[in-house]
Amino acid sequence: MRLIFSIIFLILSLFSSAQFLDTGGNLIIDGRKYLKSKVDTTGRKSGWEIYGANTLTVNQNTFSNWMAGGENSVSLNAKADYEFNFRKKKHFWDNRFILEYGFLDNKTNGTRKTADNLNITTSYGYLIKEKWYLTSSLNIRSQFSAGYDYSATPKKKLSNLFAPAYVTIGIGANYTPNSNFSISFQPLTSRTTIVADKDLQRKGTYGLRSDGDTFLFEVGAYLGGRYKLKLFENVTYDNNIGIFSNYSNKFYNLDIVYAGLLDMKINNFMSTQLTINLIYDEDQVAETQFKQALGIGLTYKIDSTKKKEKKKRRKKEILPYFDTSGIIPIKLQKIKLDKQNYDRVFDKNTIDEKSTYIKSESIFLE
Repeated sequence: MRLIFSIIFLILSLFSSAQFLDTGGNLIIDGRKYLKSKVDTTGRKSGWEIYGANTLTVNQNTFSNWMAGGENSVSLNAKADYEFNFRKKKHFWDNRFILEYGFLDNKTNGTRKTADNLNITTSYGYLIKEKWYLTSSLNIRSQFSAGYDYSATPKKKLSNLFAPAYVTIGIGANYTPNSNFSISFQPLTSRTTIVADKDLQRKGTYGLRSDGDTFLFEVGAYLGGRYKLKLFENVTYDNNIGIFSNYSNKFYNLDIVYAGLLDMKINNFMSTQLTINLIYDEDQVAETQFKQALGIGLTYKIDSTKKKEKKKRRKKEILPYFDTSGIIPIKLQKIKLDKQNYDRVFDKNTIDEKSTYIKSESIFLE
């Protein structure tokens, strides 16, 4: 135990700010973290940022007198993925909610679920050095409804709402060089497994110690990462991985959860998505669990950072002040008028339009 705390202390000490002495023996403190406290290294602005993606995928097949055969079926998959992130000076608070459910219905097998995911994460961080944060996080992972093994006769219940559910709380450090990449290491992490369904509260199921147990508490270390990359225009791939190791029981047996999402945008309301999920957890099954799904459906995204640009009204141009005090005025040449012609044209109106005296130059003396 002393060795563990020594390692934790050493890691945290590496994140502290550098301090040196100058030639005069004065303490020099690295002030860069104070100068940059108002600027997030990930490019995020202060305040709230909201991102959301709502996806609905529907597949339907209808057959009538179709000689090749087939069965009427309908499937639906709905997913909501939202992020509510807040930043102010050196503090950040990130929240992510992933809710997903899907089912397939046909005459032979009835209704069976094809997707079921409830995943909530909230984390708080404090900037201790450029790109490094001291963090604490909470994650809740479960499903909405009962899941069955349909290959068994009769069908065998495998899961249910909060059976299992995993509640993970950790404290550690986070390295975030930009908005698309982050790594989190939490040497002090607790994971509580909840099995709320009495039908599943059997010894060995999800690691339960005895029949009738509802909770399993473990303490270990957690390593997580996220990397989002742009493959092509309108094509992105989002990688998420989490690794947990239990200190008290088989430290070398790692629980691994991976999720990959390939998003291929067609337009503002349609996209093609390929999801890949991998899980390895000996408390569930001593084999790698794999799930893959491909679908084309309606997508509606929300991004509070992209605001519509308002048309700017053209401001009235104000000419600069021009000083005319030093300019010499132009002197015009004095011209004498022909009084007689002037009277005829302007005062007495004694001429008609055809008169040659209508011309202005006729009133001047040559």
